[in-house]
Amino acid sequence: MSLAVSSCGGGNDNGGDGTGKPLVIDDEKIASAELYAAAQEQGEFTLYDNYPEEQWRALLDVFEEDTGIAVEHVRLVTSQLYERVVSEAAAGRPVADAVGFGDVTLMADLAERDIIAAYESPVGTSALKEDQYDTEAGWYTSANLGMVLAYNTACAERPVETYEDLLDPAYRGKIGLTPITVGGSAFSVYHFLRKTYGIEFWEKLAAQQPRIYESVVPLTQDLVRCEVPVSITSLGVVADQAADGAPVAPVFPEDGFPVFPNLVATTADSENPEAARVYLNWLLSERGQEALVEITREYPSRGDVDPPQVEGVKVPPADSEQVVSPGFQAWVELRNRWTKEWNATFR
Repeated sequence: MSLAVSSCGGGNDNGGDGTGKPLVIDDEKIASAELYAAAQEQGEFTLYDNYPEEQWRALLDVFEEDTGIAVEHVRLVTSQLYERVVSEAAAGRPVADAVGFGDVTLMADLAERDIIAAYESPVGTSALKEDQYDTEAGWYTSANLGMVLAYNTACAERPVETYEDLLDPAYRGKIGLTPITVGGSAFSVYHFLRKTYGIEFWEKLAAQQPRIYESVVPLTQDLVRCEVPVSITSLGVVADQAADGAPVAPVFPEDGFPVFPNLVATTADSENPEAARVYLNWLLSERGQEALVEITREYPSRGDVDPPQVEGVKVPPADSEQVVSPGFQAWVELRNRWTKEWNATFR
C-alpha cells in the first residue's frame, strides 16, 4: 500500500542528499533546512500511537521513504497508551518522542503534566482551523476518525441501516461494541447515541447484552468471522477488511454517525525532538494527509484534502450533516460523568 501511495505522491525536493536543503514536497515546505538537518542527524524517533498497527505502519513507511527518518512504532489503545506515557514520565524514564491518540482530555492532561511540548508547527497553523490545534499545549489534529455501523453481509439476519436495528431481538448477545473507557472512538459513539436518542437508548442497547471488546481491531476480526454479525466499529478498519474481500460493509445512517479527532504531539523530554517535529509537520502536510486518507480510509484534518473512498459505498463529505463530532467541550464536561453512567448501565 505504501508503494502505491508513494508512486502517486508528488516530487520530493528535499535535502536528503545531505546538501542542507529544506524538506519540500509538492511545493509545500515541511521543514526548514536547519530543522531537517538536525532531524536527519538524529535519524530516528519513537512514536506511541493508538491507531491500528498495520495501517499506521504503512503510513510510516511512506514517511520514512519521503524523509529518510526511521520510526519505532508502539501501538496501544488510548487508555493504555496514556497510562504508559504517564507512568514512564513519573519514573523518569524516557517516553516516546511523539504521541498520538484520540482523547482531547487525556492529551490536555499530558500538557498540564508538562509531558508534551509546546510547538508552533508552521504547517499545522497554516493548514488547520484554529479549533483543531493548541500551540501552547502542543497538540494538533492529525485526522478525524469515523465510527460506523457495520455488519457481516454473509451472516447477519438482514442489513442494518439504522441504530434502532441494533435493538432487534435477533441480535441479542451478537452485537460488538467497545467500552466508553477505551478512548475517543467509543466516547464519540456513546455521546452520539445519547444526544440523538436519549439515555433510554443506552439502556435498551445494554439490555441486548452486547459483547464488549477492548479494541476495534479484535472486534472487527470477530465481525469478519461472524462471531458478532453487527457492530459499531472503526470506518478505516472495517473498510480495510472489505477491500481485502471480507464479507463486511460499513453503513452511514441517515441520522448521522460520529467522528472524533486523532491528536498528535511531540514530548517535552524527547531525545529526538527535531525528528519528531518533522514527522508532525509531514503528517499535517498535504502529502501526509493524502497518504493518510488513502491508507487508513479516514477523514483528513485538512479541508483541502478529499475524504476517503470506500469501494461500493458512498462516503459522506466532511461537511455533511451526517458527520457528527462531540466537540472538544463535550469531552471536558461529560467524559468522567458519562463514564461512570456507562459502567452502571453496561457492566
